Amino acid sequence: MRASSALETTDDIDSHPQSPHSYVAGESEDRLHHVASLWGLAEPRLRRKPVRNWFADSVTMHMHSVGALSRHERLDATGTLHYVTIRRRRRRPTVGDSPTPQYETLTDLFQPPPAVVSPVEVSEEEEIIEEDVIVGGSLAAAMFGIIKGTVGPAILYLPHGVVQSGYAVAIPSIVLATILYLYSANTCLLECWNIESRKQHEMATAVEELLALVAEERPVAPPKPTLLTYPELARRALGPYSILTVMGIAFFQLGVCLTYLIFVPHNLMQLTHNSLPREVWVWTMVLAEIPLGWLSDIRSLTCTNILATFLIAYGLVAVLSLAIHQGWERDPDTDERQFVSHWKQLPPVTEAWFLFVGTSFFMMEGGITLVVPLQEAVASAADRKRFPAVNAHTTWGIVVFYILFACICAAGLGGEGLSTALTASLHGRVASSVQLAYSVAVFFSFPLQAFPALQVICRALLGEQPSLWWRGVLTTVITLLLGAIATLAIDYLGNVVSLLGSMFGIPLALVFPPLMHNRLVGDRVKMNYVVVCFGLFAMGAASYATAASWDQEGG
Repeated sequence: MRASSALETTDDIDSHPQSPHSYVAGESEDRLHHVASLWGLAEPRLRRKPVRNWFADSVTMHMHSVGALSRHERLDATGTLHYVTIRRRRRRPTVGDSPTPQYETLTDLFQPPPAVVSPVEVSEEEEIIEEDVIVGGSLAAAMFGIIKGTVGPAILYLPHGVVQSGYAVAIPSIVLATILYLYSANTCLLECWNIESRKQHEMATAVEELLALVAEERPVAPPKPTLLTYPELARRALGPYSILTVMGIAFFQLGVCLTYLIFVPHNLMQLTHNSLPREVWVWTMVLAEIPLGWLSDIRSLTCTNILATFLIAYGLVAVLSLAIHQGWERDPDTDERQFVSHWKQLPPVTEAWFLFVGTSFFMMEGGITLVVPLQEAVASAADRKRFPAVNAHTTWGIVVFYILFACICAAGLGGEGLSTALTASLHGRVASSVQLAYSVAVFFSFPLQAFPALQVICRALLGEQPSLWWRGVLTTVITLLLGAIATLAIDYLGNVVSLLGSMFGIPLALVFPPLMHNRLVGDRVKMNYVVVCFGLFAMGAASYATAASWDQEGG
């Protein structure tokens, strides 16, 4: 590969006046940077992650969304993330010093040595190798992170939502929610990140120059770097009011976990043919999840994350296959395909249409909090500029799949028998395997979704560096509270999903990002306020309507 048109061959490079082979110790770094650019080394060394590490990165994104770092990561003065590895290599053991026999005459060869070292003393030396590289990924890895962070069990709530609210309301609501979501994510959040990232780099450079001037007089510690996240951007824009953003993220993520505690018992009860009450399954899952909540570094859950990903993929393919197979059969009454006859029975609009307003914002499962960490994780400057477009195209691809999945399942499986926990409505051997697969996948997804909320609450109540013991106590209490709420709301999964999307999903997506954009960037102020007003109205109206109809609309 040619680094520059001016350097055609290896001989040309060697004979070039600015060849790297002509390096002289102590010379100016400007010429070295120029030569590095000729060799295609203008950017710092970046660690490109192979595909097998994408799963680990998707787990790490949940930590970065609230500013938590793993034990192998650090921030430099500019806020750039580094991955530090320490490898220990043992040198081959060597025999300790022992006297060397001296032979003066020929007969000395047949005499025993004067001293024998026994046992042999062995000295082992350990070589420590530290590697510090800038973390960087490709756009393909970022695309995988978007899909992994967005597509989850919430997709199974959509077919029931289409039936419950009407397809004439559900489909436009999903499209409108996606348009507004992308406006807040790409136009507001990522522009805020771009401005603050540039400021942070400029500030780090200025501080470094200042420290160099005063270092001889008195040592001055550089300011502590900060990882740019949704909560950090909110803190810089909204000041003390950013606590609303932080608590909104915590409550929304805990709400997602609450739906998991309701979803899994529905599936296990169907799988075991009602052998145990749902409340027993709820508390069984709660007790099993408590130890996983104690983890302060969830990178150790990478293997379970991989398993959950494949189980969710299998479940989606199996559910679609069952819906298509059943929908392709003919209706004995009308001699039409089940798809056609069931779709004709679906109402375009129902009296409970407002419930889908919250559901349409819940379906992203808090993915907007992962947008900034995913942008930060992209390696090259050119790819970072392309990330907003990749985010938009990937999100639209996910949404199109959501709409097709919801319509195919609603028409193929029939609307009347569907519950919010879609897999609990299925029957047969394949259905049983899907119920088991999704139950295991959701069980392992619980700690990933709970970590941002638990981290935020532990910081607020216990400080930045809480002891592991007190952190374990607090996370245990929170998980037990979720179990108690799940027991009370176990028959109202649909209402819970709608209420969470209305009260927390809408503000996180439509209210806070435009306000942050007005303070940090300052353009499109009127448009931002229009989005904020729409978000506040939708949040209030949908939350009130969901709470008012709680007893009428079940799960």
